[in-house]
Amino acid sequence: MRGLASRLFRVEAGEWSKLLQFGLFGLLLQTGMGVGFAAGDAAFLTKVGADKLPVIFLLTPVVMLVYTAVFSYLLVRFSIDRVVEVTLGLLIFGGALLWGLMELGLPAPWNTGLYYALKLYLAVWYIGLYSLFWNFTDSYFDIQDAKRLFPLFAAFCALGTTLGALIVSVLANVLPMHGFMLVWSGLALATAPVALMLRRRWPRIADSDADLDEGSHGVRDQARMVAEVFRTSPYAVALVGTLFVTLLMTNLAEYQYSLVLQEGRSEAELAALFGQLYAAASAFNLVVCLFVFNRLVTRMGVRNVALILPLTYFAVFAVFFLVGGELAALGAFFAYHGVLTSIEYNNQNLLFNATPSHVKRPFRTVVEGLCEPLASLLSGAFLLLLAKHVDMRELSGIGVLLGAALVGVVMLLRHTYPAAMEANMRRGWLNFGELAQSTPEFDEAARAALQARVDAAESGAEESGAARAAQALLDIREGGPPPGPSGNAGDGEPAEVFAAGLADPSPSVRKSALEALSARVGVGDIGLVGPLVAGLDNLDQEDRRTVLNMLATIGDVDAIPQILPAVAQLTPRELRAAEAMLVGMGEAAAPRLIQAMANDQAPYRARAVAARALCVLSHAQFLTQLDRLVGAELDDTVRRQGLAERFAAQAGRSPALGLLAEAARQRIAEAVDFVLELLALGGRLPDFDLLIVSLHSANPKVRGNAIEAIAAGVDHPTWRRLEPLLHRGRESVKAADAGDLIADLARAAATSQGFDAVVAAQALRDLAPPEALAALARGAVEPGLAPIYRESLVRILAGGDDEPTLVDLVGAIRARPDLSAASIDAQAALARRVVREKPAGASLELVLADGRSRWLSTSVVEEVAARRPDLALAVLKAGDGRAYAA
Repeated sequence: MRGLASRLFRVEAGEWSKLLQFGLFGLLLQTGMGVGFAAGDAAFLTKVGADKLPVIFLLTPVVMLVYTAVFSYLLVRFSIDRVVEVTLGLLIFGGALLWGLMELGLPAPWNTGLYYALKLYLAVWYIGLYSLFWNFTDSYFDIQDAKRLFPLFAAFCALGTTLGALIVSVLANVLPMHGFMLVWSGLALATAPVALMLRRRWPRIADSDADLDEGSHGVRDQARMVAEVFRTSPYAVALVGTLFVTLLMTNLAEYQYSLVLQEGRSEAELAALFGQLYAAASAFNLVVCLFVFNRLVTRMGVRNVALILPLTYFAVFAVFFLVGGELAALGAFFAYHGVLTSIEYNNQNLLFNATPSHVKRPFRTVVEGLCEPLASLLSGAFLLLLAKHVDMRELSGIGVLLGAALVGVVMLLRHTYPAAMEANMRRGWLNFGELAQSTPEFDEAARAALQARVDAAESGAEESGAARAAQALLDIREGGPPPGPSGNAGDGEPAEVFAAGLADPSPSVRKSALEALSARVGVGDIGLVGPLVAGLDNLDQEDRRTVLNMLATIGDVDAIPQILPAVAQLTPRELRAAEAMLVGMGEAAAPRLIQAMANDQAPYRARAVAARALCVLSHAQFLTQLDRLVGAELDDTVRRQGLAERFAAQAGRSPALGLLAEAARQRIAEAVDFVLELLALGGRLPDFDLLIVSLHSANPKVRGNAIEAIAAGVDHPTWRRLEPLLHRGRESVKAADAGDLIADLARAAATSQGFDAVVAAQALRDLAPPEALAALARGAVEPGLAPIYRESLVRILAGGDDEPTLVDLVGAIRARPDLSAASIDAQAALARRVVREKPAGASLELVLADGRSRWLSTSVVEEVAARRPDLALAVLKAGDGRAYAA
């Protein structure tokens, strides 16, 4: 039963307790509000009259100005938790006070003034309780959870309003209207322990990677930041404009339906009618919130759902203009208390998420606390001065014009929404491209550590790229020149001799050969491309930069398919240099780049370099390939998901199966990143680097904002395929029998690349009949397969070789806690550098499954980590207990 309910309401495992507790909080708050509104509206309309509503509209801004100032001060000074306590205390005291004063039966005009106070009291809490509940709840959920769960909370609130209205409707002939104020006070008292339980049970979520609650901002600072938002954020201005015009139309609708519905009805009849109408509207809201809104916002998107209420109001006022009467009044009532409550208010909760995160709560408090009262002031002044001089039809015509204006404002809101989401992701993101980052500051301990690494390299105890990087950092800080290439050597030897020297095991021989070649290389020396590319992975950072310059000098576009797989092993900075090299080849490189970009056997890093280079060379040609590539990648990812689950379900049968399942999952993640980069290059998504940093954030709100930016930028069919991948959801797959598994492994060996193909072949060795192994694993052998992979395949297929395969070595690396968090590609790069004997200097021991040991030099780990950020982060986190975002 719970599984059915989870699928029906889109609630994930483990969320029911949190959902029900927050839902109970909203239900109790709104039940009191429903009781107060149904009874208070009836009392005001019968004791004072609907013609006095413009006076309420004029007075509401004054009262709300005081309330907003107090609420904002408490929010800044004491946090939202204390504001909840103060609010509940005021509800308890205020309800009891109103009941007591009305029970006294004050003489006129004090009695009339008391009903004005009652209506203002209702207006304050209509805005205040709404803002309080959603400000409080928003701090416990990110936007992706909010899109699923906030409609359910709104359903609890609608149910509460229904219960409150039904209480008034049923007891209207038993209790006097002021008696319901005491009922409201009792409901507020019952809400207090629920609020306390929520604060103790659930942790709050910071709005960004910088914990905003730790900032010390006074009321004046908050006011300044809110004012700054209006100056710098077009989205915030559009949102306020949307809310303001919406509230103008809401006040006009309330005035018109109140005039129509009060005619010919007594206080009890009007109270019963309002009780029935509120109950019907709340039932409508309940259905929409439970079953419609979350599917609607998923299908249409937040910014498109914002058009529903403007179009509804436009239609309602058109009916008022053309027909009038109780039918139009009922339509206006349901537009106000139905569509506005169940769709617009839910969507506004999501729209506020795109406002600047560092000031979102005070901004929302000010906007909701003052925007509606100012709209009430304007509409109240208009109605008070002009309503007696215009008829109902003319008022409806004004409503039609306001509806058209509201549609225009919402269109502006839709346009600015994606940029606002991108700006929110950018806040708190460290921009390492700033010039200030080029001259780092070191404390004494850091400086000593860098110098110790340099000294170790100079003494011969250690030779690593980390030592050269340490020297470079010290040189930069001291204003010294960056390291450059050494002089040329060996001018008398032919180029082929030096090209062969690039494959020599000795680093000094490789460096000398490269120095000699760099002086001889010229345009069209295509014979050097192969040796340069083959030796690229074994060179240090300085020499890799030299190779890239040499390849740029050669400028052979036909070598692009040969170059790209090799550059996938480079550092992020070198990847950008490789991209510039490809762009420098000119438009003649475009066909080869298109071919490389679509090659599903190439590494994703190489394909991404090709995509970026093509985008610079010819954006039009890139766009012609975009949709086809995105569709093909997402289709292939669905197939990989099924295989990953099959292999994971059978992982106990072979260690290689578990490794293959993890490799498949990592390829899925790489495919998603590649698709997002393609879409960003195509202009459909924000900056890719910013998007990826946000997607991998440990903060749920930051990650949720990134996913929302993607949802707002792509079409619905693409989003439907991306959504489960971004949420890392995995569908359960029925376990395959042995025959199906062998066939899946054979397909994986034939269609995978590099290390993945070797893992699939080793799993076949463990599970398939020996006589069928060669035929099943034949697809893994490809002409362009790297020697290290080919050697492992020979060991797997031949059998009897006592040496470990690359798969065995990766398994040993994954067994080390300090290296296990790195990607499989990084672990495979380390495995290619494992040695049999313990090297001189610091090293890591790798224990194979059979108990034998192999060794990995620490300097080698540092060299690979310089090219693989995931490995660098894994090593860093192994020695540092703090939490990191990525």
